[in-house]
Amino acid sequence: MKRDRHAEIVEQRSRRSVSYRKTYARTLQQIDLALLVREMREDAELTQTELARKIGTTQSVIARLEDAEYRGQSLPMLERIAAACGVNLKLHAEKKPHFDREVALV
Repeated sequence: MKRDRHAEIVEQRSRRSVSYRKTYARTLQQIDLALLVREMREDAELTQTELARKIGTTQSVIARLEDAEYRGQSLPMLERIAAACGVNLKLHAEKKPHFDREVALV
C-alpha cells in the first residue's frame, strides 16, 4: 500500500526532533478544539451570531474560537459554549502508566 507522503514527512521529522513532536501535537490539539466548538454549535443548529448572543459575547469571538490557529481558549468559555449548545463537557486527564481520570464539567 502506498503511504501518504505527508505522514512520511511527519514521521521522519518526529523521529528527529522532540520540539517538532511537541509542536505537531499542540497543533492537532488546537484543530480538535476548534472543531469541537464548531461541531457543538452546528449540532445545536446555531449560527455564530446566535451562539455569541446566548453566551454574552460577539460573533468574532466565536469565529476566533473556531479558528484552528487560535491559542487563547479557556475552560470557562468552553463550558459556556457547551451549556448553550446543550452539551455536557468532560475533562479527561491521563499520565502513563497509571493515572487516568475523567471529570464531568457541570
